[in-house]
Formats: sequence, structure tokens, C-alpha cells
Amino acid sequence: MRYAILFCLWSGHAAAQCILPSGIQVSGDCLYLNVHVTFNLGNATPPYEYAIDVEGIQYNGGGTDPTGFTHQVPWSGTTAVHTIGVAVHDAADCNAFPTWSGTITRTNTPLSYSLTLDCTTGLRTLRWTSADQACGSAGTHTARVGGNTGTVAALFTQESASVWRYNTALPAPGMPFGIDAGVGTYPGYPCGTGVQCWGDNHSVQLSLPYVQPGDCGVNFNLKAALQGPLATNGTMGEGLRNANLVPLSEPYSALGYTYTGNPSLTPVPSYYMTTAPWAIVDWMVVELRSAQNAATVLYSKPVLIKKDGRVHDKNFYDQITGTLDENLNFPVAAGNYYVALRHRNHLAIMTATAIPLDVEPEMLDLRTVAASTYGTNARVNVNGVMAMWAGDATGNGVLKYTGSGNDRDPILTAVGSTTPNNTLANQYSRLDTNLDGVVKYTGSANDRDVILTNVGSTTPNNTRTQQLP
Repeated sequence: MRYAILFCLWSGHAAAQCILPSGIQVSGDCLYLNVHVTFNLGNATPPYEYAIDVEGIQYNGGGTDPTGFTHQVPWSGTTAVHTIGVAVHDAADCNAFPTWSGTITRTNTPLSYSLTLDCTTGLRTLRWTSADQACGSAGTHTARVGGNTGTVAALFTQESASVWRYNTALPAPGMPFGIDAGVGTYPGYPCGTGVQCWGDNHSVQLSLPYVQPGDCGVNFNLKAALQGPLATNGTMGEGLRNANLVPLSEPYSALGYTYTGNPSLTPVPSYYMTTAPWAIVDWMVVELRSAQNAATVLYSKPVLIKKDGRVHDKNFYDQITGTLDENLNFPVAAGNYYVALRHRNHLAIMTATAIPLDVEPEMLDLRTVAASTYGTNARVNVNGVMAMWAGDATGNGVLKYTGSGNDRDPILTAVGSTTPNNTLANQYSRLDTNLDGVVKYTGSANDRDVILTNVGSTTPNNTRTQQLP
């Protein structure tokens, strides 16, 4: 079957037409081609109008550019031979167009793919989802996945006309994936030299974050900052770990916190605290709260925060297998949740809205200004890093410098009411507001000043309350 595709220059009123000599013959199943027509205008007078007729369907447009025009022709996808011709609406203009030429290009299609996580194994299934037939038989293309190279038909299983599934599940952390789309390699794709199919590189780097086998439910990466140990370079000090003060068991149960759900509370291995690369700062608590009622905690668990702000499950590293799990895992259904973060002597914070969570991990960085938190002034800006307010020495969710129940007096009492210059070393205590392992009331790096600063140095009677519903 042959189809005539006419580029018609018309003015909207009845007039004779003529077909200019020459034409472009296009064979093969070439979907969504851009056809650029260039005129040698000769004595023709603008303006010009044209209609594009594709297999009986007309697509109207117009142009006066003497270099011609470009139009994307929505080819039907048949394997018929297509003839591209140029028509002018007035026969008298036929001689005014002594020559014309046309070129054909195919717009590059992104190398589309999908990755599906099997949470029971921690592996992902790769599917190539843009395997249309415009570049010839998809199965004959050369594919590369990691170190494996071969034809698509050999490495993949065809699931539909345009979807091929890679035959092997993929592990973390990632690998290259590419399809060779150079048309010169495929004689069955005679759509013109230089025509490509899947982008300029025909290759992508697959990102496959590690998910511990069995971590079904929801997974996400979390980053946060504690003002107390936060240095000007944006990292937190390891004073507690360096002094061997961070306990191997979570401390919050003993402080009166009741967990929701059934999180593991078993101790962590000792190498977590003795291995410098892990850079543990302290224990924290992460809560998932109801999207319908942010005051309702649906699940909570103890976690560890590192000096760079990464918050980890307490089983984030397996020394035997050498695997590092960056994700927090919660055994709840995929959905929207408020995420709240607590610390024993910093004011708690929570996301401003319920965020979508599912089995595939996403990043939630609560150190950034762009990350919105619930309430007003829930965090403090420390040289561009948004941190949790320090100084809650009583653990009641309120920073208070003066009056009954304030956070200053317990520090003074601990060092000695009549000996304020005393210090208490090797302390894992709520009174240690800067988490350096020393309880100190006066002098440099003391634990009292941060309380005054955070309520207002010139307004010591003020208070600051954590922003949780």
C-alpha cells in the first residue's frame, strides 16, 4: 500500500493545486518522524499556508519562513511505503517554486525503564518499557546490563509489544543499562542515516539503593541535625561516642517513653560505638503518625544518628556480610504519614504534612530550609543547617531559663549549687545539652548558655515549646 502525504499551501479559498516535482520515499516502520521541508522560494510571494494530509487525515498549520518548516508527522505505524510530496494551492505558483528538498529525522525517545523491588529478597526487576518497533525488531538490539551484553531477545523476556523484562533480578547499588540504538547496525530500520531511537547516549546508570531482604512495609532515608553538638562546618561532634558513653541499648524506655508497635529493642553490637567510620552521635526516636490525625502515633522505633546527619535503624550494618542499610524500615502499609523525630534533650520536630512512603526508599532531609516542618520555628538555623533546638534538660518539651521547672537549675544542682564552677565528666545525661559528655554550668562550652540563647538572650523569661500536635 502507498500513501501520499501532501504538504499543501492554501489560503482557505478554493483554488487549483499542483504537486511539485520530486519527493521522498520512506520505507520501514518509522514512528513519529519530524519532516523538515526546505523551499527554494524563487519568485513566490509569501505568506504561505499549508495543510498536511496523512492517510486521509488533514493536519493544518502555516508558515512563512523562507527556510521552510518542520512538522511532526504522526505516522500510523504500518510498514507501508510513504511518499512525501509538496503541493501548492495555486497552479500559477508552481513555476515559482523551482526546487524543494526535505529531510527526515526521528525525535529521540528517552530510554524508558522501570524497576520493581521485591522486598523479600531486596532485589529489583528491570523492565525496558520503550521498546517500540520504530527501530526495527526490538529483540535484535544489543543490550547491556551491568557486565552482561547480548541481544535483547537473549537477555530479556518479552511481556508485551513494548515491554521486555530482564531475566535476572538486580542487586544494589547500581549498574549501567543501555540499548544500542545506532540505526546503521540494523538493516531493518531504513529511516535514514543519523536517526537515533533512545536518546543521545542510549545508556543510563541504574540506581539500586540497598534494601535489606525482608524489609517490606515502607522504607525511607532520613537526615537531621542536633543543635547541641552541631559544629560550624555542618557536622555534629562525637563527644559521647569518643568517651564510650553512648549506650548499646536505647535509652528512651528508661526515660519513660513508650514505643508504639513492636520495634526491636535489643542492644546493638559494640563495634557500632568503637568503629570510627560509623561516627555515632546518639540515639533518637522516629515516629510515623496518622495522616488523618497527626497526634496519633502509629509506629515508633529507636534509631541512631551519625555525625553527618544520617539517621539509621539500629541494625544498619551487618559485619558478617558487610552490607550497609541506609534505610529506615517500618512494617506498615504504604501510604501517607507524618514523620516525627525525638531526642532526649532537644525539642522534637515533625514534617509539616503527611508524606507518601512506600517500599522503595525516598530521602527526607530535615536539615534543609526547603524541608517544611510542623508548627512555627520548629528548628534553629545554624549556618544554613536547620537543626533541632537544644536545651531541654528536663525532657518536658519546653525550653525554660527562669521560673519553676526551668532547664537551667537542674544543671546547677548537678554540679553543686554552691560550686557552679564544678564539672561532671563522663556523663550520658539530659543535662549535657551539647552532648560532649560533660555537664558544665559556667565557662566555655557550658550547658546553660544554649538554653538562654534559645529562649532569647535579652528575654530570659521567654519559653520555647516543641512543635508537635
